[in-house]
Amino acid sequence: MFSINHELELYFELKGTPESSRESYARRVDAFVKFLQGKDKSADEAVTRDVQEYILYLKREKGLSAGTINTYISSLGFSSSTP
Repeated sequence: MFSINHELELYFELKGTPESSRESYARRVDAFVKFLQGKDKSADEAVTRDVQEYILYLKREKGLSAGTINTYISSLGFSSSTP
């Protein structure tokens, strides 16, 4: 079974990511996972459309700036570079 937390830890260990960055990434990934859970989806079921809806949610509902939204999306991008 896919474990996003396990994938994060492997990624961070391989990259030598500092603890403060690890915590930041983890919070942002957890926020996305909670968003998906609200749609009755798991992280391994997420598709591009879910990310698009998440971006709109961050913009419309949370009122986040484009720069802040980019940091959230960057936190999700690690999965495309891991096996």
